[in-house]
Amino acid sequence: MREIELRADQTGSKEEIDTVYIGGGTPSVLDVSQLRDILHAVNKHYDIRDDAEITLEVNPGTLGVKDGVTLAKLQAYKYMGINRLSMGVQAMDNDRLHFMGRIHTAENVVRDMKLLRQKGFDNINLDLMFSIPGETTEQALEDARRIIELGPEHISCYSLQIEEGTPFADMIAGGEITEVPDEEDRDTYHRLCRMLEGAGYEHYEISNFAKPGYRSRHNSLYWDMSDYIAFGLGASGFEDGVRYKNISDIDGYITSLKSDKLPVDEVHTNSAFDNISEAVFTGLRRIEGISYEDAVEAYFRATDAEGTKPHGSDACREFFWQVFSEAGGEASDYEERGLLIIDDKGLRLTEQGIDISNSIMSLFV
Repeated sequence: MREIELRADQTGSKEEIDTVYIGGGTPSVLDVSQLRDILHAVNKHYDIRDDAEITLEVNPGTLGVKDGVTLAKLQAYKYMGINRLSMGVQAMDNDRLHFMGRIHTAENVVRDMKLLRQKGFDNINLDLMFSIPGETTEQALEDARRIIELGPEHISCYSLQIEEGTPFADMIAGGEITEVPDEEDRDTYHRLCRMLEGAGYEHYEISNFAKPGYRSRHNSLYWDMSDYIAFGLGASGFEDGVRYKNISDIDGYITSLKSDKLPVDEVHTNSAFDNISEAVFTGLRRIEGISYEDAVEAYFRATDAEGTKPHGSDACREFFWQVFSEAGGEASDYEERGLLIIDDKGLRLTEQGIDISNSIMSLFV
């Protein structure tokens, strides 16, 4: 709350806010009074639009054990203005949930969805994890079927990535478990895409699927180079061409705020090339890809942008490929292989191209 106040004081006027996202960790473990105070601080110092999307991340099993307790908590969320919930389901099989260290069961998910609907929440995201060690493609598809049956408006579908230093990495190194092969991972992903699309979900970003009208407005800000303000330990923000990251050490974070200083650890002012590069990198995550006009617009938002801003698709396309002249040959090769679509408006990945998206995106970094 103190950081919210300090950041707002920097601007000197109330900024209009289109989305609020409370996430990273499990904010549903906070007392209702704590969440209320945080949102009150946001409303006090910023101009929250009446139609703003306000999302809270929750985990099954953290909303309350008794139905009455959960319903009371959900009613409080509604009263605060929270109108979208994102629930970390991950799997619908109790053995796999236990294996991943989750505290909830599949039965908890079904029960919580029923209570969410009972309280009138009509914009819900459920997270699904696949390629869990020991999991077959059919098991992943069965998880997806069970999630689809619950009828969420949005589904985020992620492949489990094994990071160094984690218990899973240690278990793989010790031969206790085996990582899912890349070929099987990709086959599962494409079959999940077909299933979700067949169930009426629009595949609008590499890992995200939504029923018509229910794309995540907040996450979309990250993919189109919009500004977003960050609060909290280790949080990252992007404002007026500057990327910043907060202190990740809790003692340092608190000490900074007690001294009336913003708890910023890293600051980077984007160059024009940074802007256009990031616009392509994030834009290619979206199914519609990145347009030349949007990429050029990002370039000329930077203070060190050189040249005269072009106008129109043809001029923007020419400027774009001047900036990325060294990438043209490899990009054409990806196009010939059916992995990248390049046309008069811009470029986008094919579904097969998604499988090697990082390689293609790296051409523009």
